Amino acid sequence: NTICCQEFAVCSSPTGYGDCEVVKLESGFAGCNYKDMTGEECFAHAKALVAPLHGYFSNQDKKYEALRFECAKFTAATKAKVAECAYLQEAVNAKVMETNEQAEEFNQAAESTEANCRTACAEYQQCR
Repeated sequence: NTICCQEFAVCSSPTGYGDCEVVKLESGFAGCNYKDMTGEECFAHAKALVAPLHGYFSNQDKKYEALRFECAKFTAATKAKVAECAYLQEAVNAKVMETNEQAEEFNQAAESTEANCRTACAEYQQCR
């Protein structure tokens, strides 16, 4: 009589998703004694036994569909965000590479300038 979604027990929410619920079932016998009842009466009796469950399962189906829709919406949003992050990461990587190349050019220019200064200073010292 207890329906419990143990795998989702940590995800309890006000919507009932992941919560344990008790479904009350009336004890009954769905078999039919055709000496006492007609086929239609047996069918009506069996139908009456499961009738209380209709509303429960209908409600659970609505909850499930709402959660499935919400999950699909978040899945699409997550995929879009992952794609956006990948794009931005590529842009950042390109900018870092460009900055590293500029820094390397600056360092080479500084080393060249320093070497030229040393040469010029050495020549100046010789001239004096």
